[in-house]
Amino acid sequence: MLAILSAIFGFLAPFLPELLKWFTRRQDNAHEIAMTRLRLEAASQEHLWRMEEINATADIAEMKALHQPQPSLGVKLLDAADGKYPAWTVVPVFWLFGLLDWLSGMVRPTVTYAAFTFYMVVKFARFRLMESVVSTETQWYGLVTKMWDGNDMAVLTLVLSYWFGNRIAQKAFGWGQGR
Repeated sequence: MLAILSAIFGFLAPFLPELLKWFTRRQDNAHEIAMTRLRLEAASQEHLWRMEEINATADIAEMKALHQPQPSLGVKLLDAADGKYPAWTVVPVFWLFGLLDWLSGMVRPTVTYAAFTFYMVVKFARFRLMESVVSTETQWYGLVTKMWDGNDMAVLTLVLSYWFGNRIAQKAFGWGQGR
């Protein structure tokens, strides 16, 4: 029996190194396939990260562009007319464009003040109407508390959160005072 096993082992022994090489190559190939898959996954992730970086950079550039102060038309006019035209022709046009810049800058504050004034007029009219309807024993502060409702609280919360949130954003993101 030992002779038969020796013969079989002797017959298969020359094939043993090739068999080991085959297993090693198979493991190496499996390892290379796994590494190639990982590289492809990493490349796709890197592509996504790069796209996110490009989007973030574009968002930052957009925000910087939006928060830059608008150049004055009058200043642009003075720069364009530097030495080309006499001062007596440029100065009145400069003042006109300065006035237009001021009017353009006053649109939002004017609308805000007008809306607030209208709100206060409506509240005052409502107060006077309630005062004329209720009995004379009712105090003025009782009427004010009856006039204050959920919508007024929402408006107050909106305004306060905007202004205080804006202050926090200015400190957190380093926005200038001109924002």
